[in-house]
Amino acid sequence: MVLLDSDFAHMPQIVNEGRRIINNVERSATLFLVKNIFSLLLSVFSIINVLVYPLQPSQISLISMFNIGIPAFFLAMEANHRRIEGNFLRKVVFNAMPAALTDFFAIAALVVFGSTFNVAEVDISVAATFLLAIVGFMILFRISTPLNKYRWSVILGCIAGLCFFAYFFNWLFSIRHISTECIMLFVLFAIATEPAMRYLGRLFDLLEQKIEEMTDRYRRGGQEDEYSFEE
Repeated sequence: MVLLDSDFAHMPQIVNEGRRIINNVERSATLFLVKNIFSLLLSVFSIINVLVYPLQPSQISLISMFNIGIPAFFLAMEANHRRIEGNFLRKVVFNAMPAALTDFFAIAALVVFGSTFNVAEVDISVAATFLLAIVGFMILFRISTPLNKYRWSVILGCIAGLCFFAYFFNWLFSIRHISTECIMLFVLFAIATEPAMRYLGRLFDLLEQKIEEMTDRYRRGGQEDEYSFEE
């Protein structure tokens, strides 16, 4: 590291900039990883059960734009000087898993129930799109906590943008009116996503805490062994 002006008074600013980058990359990586894990699980599920993949590329693009791309871009520019703690990769994976599993179980159940009640595949794809959007905003809310005016504006702006494009550009993103049966299924699973997301979040928070405790205990044990060997 080179101080161009030979002034060590800038060291706190350097540390804060490093914290901003790492903390914001952690949040952005969580959003991208949710989509990747969910897509992998749903692809395997569709292959095993010989089902048509319920989402169209244009619908995935709509969700990626307002649940991942735009919020990740604006959140990455926010000042974030929170102290860096824990393992980066483990934190990102454990933050992404609740939303990814909620997405997978909700969409998989929607597809199974839809085929059982003979709901059209086009209707299922539209309902699945909005289920993904709901869970996507849940995880965005989770990683943005504690909320401030800037983060609220990003979340509300993305919600408004998704609604605007889904309504006025429905032909572009394959959004159409769906049957009453599909609406009922959508409402049922949309309600179920909130407790599923909440309890899965608590489960993975507990797992992360236990792993951190085991890691700290292992490190302390290794240090004690080194001290006793030196003595």
